[in-house]
Amino acid sequence: MGTVLAFMQNKNEVELGELLLSLNYLPSAGRLNVDVIRAKQLLQTDVSQGSDPFVKIQLVHGLKLVKTKKTSFLRGTIDPFYNESFSFKVPQEELENASLVFTVFGHNMKTSNDFIGRIVIGQYSSGPSESNHWRRMLNTHRTAVEQWHSLRSRAECDRVSPASLEVT
Repeated sequence: MGTVLAFMQNKNEVELGELLLSLNYLPSAGRLNVDVIRAKQLLQTDVSQGSDPFVKIQLVHGLKLVKTKKTSFLRGTIDPFYNESFSFKVPQEELENASLVFTVFGHNMKTSNDFIGRIVIGQYSSGPSESNHWRRMLNTHRTAVEQWHSLRSRAECDRVSPASLEVT
């Protein structure tokens, strides 16, 4: 399966799935709140049992990985509902240098987890949709801003976002 994905780098050739996220910044507390709401139509990584997807959220300041958090993994689905909230300490003066890297993996007990897709939101956003979500959040402090994102390949994120290169 990995060789098929490596061969199909163009986003239009392989759909990796979508991720619904909500972002909210509280300037007085210096907290960046992230809700991983759900994903849909994720690329199935285990044909025999379905995927057991989870999302890894990594805060990158400039080009330094600061914090990693993960959702639980949900068994045998390509349309998981997470509704999980995470909070990162980000002082207001550091917000412009922050990036959030969201990577969806299929949980795998036998080998390393299977990469499904990634997006980066923040200073080093991986595309216009991600940049737009970040801008909307910055312009509406204390209000949750929700948006769907199409997942991208690791190669695409690494090519356009230096923050993607800093995480695993």
